[in-house]
Amino acid sequence: MMNSFSKVEELLPGYLSGDLSDKDRAMMDEWRLESPENELIVQQSRKAWEAIPLLTEMEQFNSFAALKNVNTKISAKKHISWWISIQRIAAILLLPLLVYTGYLTIKSQKTISNEHQSISQTVISRPGMVSQFNLSDGTKVWLNSGSELQFPLHFNGDKREVQLKGEAFFEVTKNENHPFRVNAAELKVEVLGTSFNVVNFDDDTQSEIVLVTGKVALSSESGKSRKSFGTMIPGQRVIYEKSKKNIIVQKVEVDKYISWREGNLIFRDDDMEEVVKKLSRWYNVEMTIVDPEIKSYIYKATFRNENLIQVLTLLKLSAPIDYKITERKMLSNGEFTKQKVTLIKRKS
Repeated sequence: MMNSFSKVEELLPGYLSGDLSDKDRAMMDEWRLESPENELIVQQSRKAWEAIPLLTEMEQFNSFAALKNVNTKISAKKHISWWISIQRIAAILLLPLLVYTGYLTIKSQKTISNEHQSISQTVISRPGMVSQFNLSDGTKVWLNSGSELQFPLHFNGDKREVQLKGEAFFEVTKNENHPFRVNAAELKVEVLGTSFNVVNFDDDTQSEIVLVTGKVALSSESGKSRKSFGTMIPGQRVIYEKSKKNIIVQKVEVDKYISWREGNLIFRDDDMEEVVKKLSRWYNVEMTIVDPEIKSYIYKATFRNENLIQVLTLLKLSAPIDYKITERKMLSNGEFTKQKVTLIKRKS
């Protein structure tokens, strides 16, 4: 039995890599069985260890030295600090997506009006990442891969307003005197306190709202023209057609539309064009369909923690589809092109 957490920290890297002696491995196995907390530490540490090879490829990171550095000279009294460090290493995984508050691009700018001066921030969730953070009023935000949210550092005035490009989930702190408003291009979503998902990508022909709890009021604004669409109730999905400036209302199972927060992708009778669009954003690849017939295929699946190759293999097994991958190339400026995936109909 190990009497100090420092001994665990010393042995953990070797335990995860398989480089311990039989005696030390037996000690670690015994320690894992002592409590659920110990087992949780090992499981979360393993996630971190599995994440490090990808980080190595991205940043020439010395994985073993890094984890050793996290653990070295940390006493049992600093258990919490060690635990946070482990979680941060694990969160650098690109596939599957994980929530991580520190891996963001943040831009700040000052906005001056007749009433007040405020500092505006834009948070950008990098491709392949899901980011979670809180606004100044306590509202929780999950920002999906390749999305950005602009918001004031502190809310002033009668309304709490944010600007969204991409996809985000909001758990809004209730404040009857200060409604919360999401501006998704022309589509406007106004709430008091509720939870909902908003999708508004520039390259999409439509925006959408899925309401989980509470009630929201929808409207659109284009120039001086404003149109009200009324209110939504939980379990509804509203699709705003940008060209027609009209909405379509559907009753849906909300889990399908908010599962991305936990790193899951759910498809339920979706056509292959929709599947390809989501997979392209999810894995930060350029995915195209060559044979038009594939677009009409209907797909049903749930992906949890699968990487891109595993997902493509499942597509190939479940439908007459094959794929070709074009690896990334380095550009003259040192950046890499996106990985390209082409879907073709499999020959019988």
